[in-house]
Amino acid sequence: MRTPYLRLTTVLGTAAASASVLVLGTAPAQADGNVFVAYNALTSPSAKTEFAQDGEILTALDMKSDSHGVAAQWRYNSSSATHSYYNGGGYAVAKNWNLSFAEGTTLQIRACLQDTSSGAPYSCGGWEYAEA
Repeated sequence: MRTPYLRLTTVLGTAAASASVLVLGTAPAQADGNVFVAYNALTSPSAKTEFAQDGEILTALDMKSDSHGVAAQWRYNSSSATHSYYNGGGYAVAKNWNLSFAEGTTLQIRACLQDTSSGAPYSCGGWEYAEA
């Protein structure tokens, strides 16, 4: 009589463990720490900005072949001073900038379109939080 009971508890335990993995999910593997991402649009984005916590690298990536360059922007948490970095390298070209912040600094990042290095960023996405 103990055998069916033990088998049932083993099956239920395995099912519960499997369900918890599905509910809680698993964190993606990241060899270089946390990477924070922002897009210029929710649907069909054409610009992407990333901030890698490890190394404090800001990246601008042009995601569409549309004759527009892209800009990665950052600011201190809710500050009015915005720092903008232009990438006119073309479609699928990423450009990186090595920044330096105090550990634990809260930033905001966003992605924009920009047509020339002297042009102004436009069609920017919303500000996303990142941490150095």
